[in-house]
Amino acid sequence: MNLAFLAETLAAPKPALASLPEERLIAAWSATVEAFLDPASPERRSLDPHLLGSSRLSSEGLEAALAAVLGGVKEAPFRSLVRAAAGRRTPEAGFVLAILAGNLPGLAVQPLAAALALRLPALVKSPSSEPWFAPAFISALAEREEALSDAYAAATWPGGDLEVEAPILERAGRVLAYGDQATLDDLARRAPDKLFGYGPKTSLGIVGAVERREIPEIAAGLARDVALFDQRGCLSIAAVYTTLSGPQAIELADALAAELARLARIWPPGPAEPQALAAVQQLRLAAELHGLQVRGSSAAEGTVIVEPEGRFVPSPGLRTVRIHPLDDWARLPDLLAPWADRIQGVALAGADAESLRPRLAALGVSRFAPPGELQHPDASWHNGGVHPLDALLG
Repeated sequence: MNLAFLAETLAAPKPALASLPEERLIAAWSATVEAFLDPASPERRSLDPHLLGSSRLSSEGLEAALAAVLGGVKEAPFRSLVRAAAGRRTPEAGFVLAILAGNLPGLAVQPLAAALALRLPALVKSPSSEPWFAPAFISALAEREEALSDAYAAATWPGGDLEVEAPILERAGRVLAYGDQATLDDLARRAPDKLFGYGPKTSLGIVGAVERREIPEIAAGLARDVALFDQRGCLSIAAVYTTLSGPQAIELADALAAELARLARIWPPGPAEPQALAAVQQLRLAAELHGLQVRGSSAAEGTVIVEPEGRFVPSPGLRTVRIHPLDDWARLPDLLAPWADRIQGVALAGADAESLRPRLAALGVSRFAPPGELQHPDASWHNGGVHPLDALLG
């Protein structure tokens, strides 16, 4: 594929896209999303074998992951996005370059939905570890609406290749990039006025004063927010802070471990990488040696550790969670201050936990939700604190 020619083609005016009736646009998008939500569809039957290998998720885990990602861009949320885009002034030339990371399957739909709502052409750079979803989705979209056929494309190339990327970055009007900080810093040097970056982040659960009878339901929600995507998403819960003390904190840990074990049967974890497995086993052993409460019969069923120290430490993965009991919420912002702008979302339970929203938002938290709903944002989510349409318009 001649990427320079592709960039030139995408940067050219797209009168068919600009004049496409709103209802036809919504119908094509919605039908494509529904097809990719259906495991029995031709699109999914041809795609799933590739995604199973690249995502390192079980078939059940992959199904849950795609349902979460695609569910946020179904007809109703996409229609709202299209209406929010109406009347916004867009560039007359250029296109959106969306550079994806490989940690979540189906991530391409998020920048594509925003670009389509604004009638902006887009080029999706798929990660080399997962080059299948974006081209399959864009192809299916073009089959349903011919006016989109010359406005959206997907390709894969070695990231950071200066010669390959120079003509693409030159013609792109906006660059949306997901990735590690080194990748974002490099792009910022080469496309300083065009880049909007989504760097690596993590998420938390916060459980305040709740009734004892509420603990099982809260634990079930937290477990879903841990297990989905095998804890590899930016909205995956890595730790839980709670003012529940003594026996109630242990009760929360027991309930969370039981729910993680249950989900391990419903959404079995994918194959564990040796480094991650070693890190979890070392963490479990160290916790036991220090006399901490450790729950979870094996790494495959998840791990819950009651950690009296309040300092936040990222999870090693494999559905591993530390529960930090606190005697006073006033301590929490200071404990999390070193992680300012690196905490993406918080699952909140309890009225006193809800009261923390303003102070957490000041640390850069961009999503709040009840336990179990954190990993299900829709197309209007202000990822990084910015509306998705504003991220593309600068």
